[in-house]
Amino acid sequence: MKRFLILLCITISLNVHAQLSFYNSDAYWANFCLQPDCIQPAQTDTCLVFVSNRHLHKDSLRFVDEYVDTLGLKYFFLQKNAGKWNVYQTATLAAAMRLLPEKRDIVVYTEGMGKIFTTNVERALLMRSQYNVNVIMFDYASINTTFKPARNFRFARANARLSAPHYYKLLREIQQARRGQEDWMQQVKVSTFCHSMGNIIMMEMMKGQDYQQLNKEPFIDNVVINAACVPSRGHEEWVENIRFANKIYIHYNRADWQLKGAHLITMTPQLGEKLKGTLAHNATYINFREQVGSQHSYFLNFPQNEYRMTNEMRDYFGQLFSGKVAVLEEEKTLAKKQGSAAGSVN
Repeated sequence: MKRFLILLCITISLNVHAQLSFYNSDAYWANFCLQPDCIQPAQTDTCLVFVSNRHLHKDSLRFVDEYVDTLGLKYFFLQKNAGKWNVYQTATLAAAMRLLPEKRDIVVYTEGMGKIFTTNVERALLMRSQYNVNVIMFDYASINTTFKPARNFRFARANARLSAPHYYKLLREIQQARRGQEDWMQQVKVSTFCHSMGNIIMMEMMKGQDYQQLNKEPFIDNVVINAACVPSRGHEEWVENIRFANKIYIHYNRADWQLKGAHLITMTPQLGEKLKGTLAHNATYINFREQVGSQHSYFLNFPQNEYRMTNEMRDYFGQLFSGKVAVLEEEKTLAKKQGSAAGSVN
């Protein structure tokens, strides 16, 4: 087991380093330009909204850094034009959302460990293009390019916990926009999607923030807890307090090699890896082992990866991100449907 853990850490470290050396290079950052003013951009599909708690350095090439700014959120509208990203800072989430050229269903997307601003842009764009949705990326500092792997693991988890009040504020803004029937929110579905360590933010929000304010009405269609790098045992305590969503989906994969590593490091079974203890009565549990093997990020097709989603997988996530009730074929996924999730798992 110790040998496996060492090999896993080395593999993850090499993969992360190779990616960061590309996405954090001066040449790659040169594709991003923080604009002095926010103007109405040309009509284009390649637009994103970012809500970030990173420090902002307006005069720097890397204008957002790798640390959490606990003082508040920054809102950005991103538009890609001729291979370059124009980044506009806005005063509010609503101001950024009104710049989007088309109304589409909205996914509030939160990534896991190992993402700098530019890699989050790539992932948000992939979700935008593959599922035809508008993406609000909750962008927090989940890696420091100067730290070693073990320190980064602790750094990412600590920053996810620090980000819970900011995520709560973002959801409250969305709730108020729903309640106020703001133009950018009308006739669209809204889903939240937290991946891996991003679920620490959701968990800590439900444990430490005034979630009863969120629970005043169901303003989120689907809450998706994907490959969660959080403790499996006891998760029902905070999941059952989520009443601001119409549906809750918990995705797990017993063969997920990255969550196996997190299990070994923390000596705690991870929710996205295996189910332990009592299950949440208000959640639908989906086992992806038969569909994805040992994959961890199985919700997107990445250009650099050999893994490709099946048609069933694409349809399933497409339903989720459109705010619909999503179902995979049970014989292919061993899905645990709502109603059968009321017992305990050893």
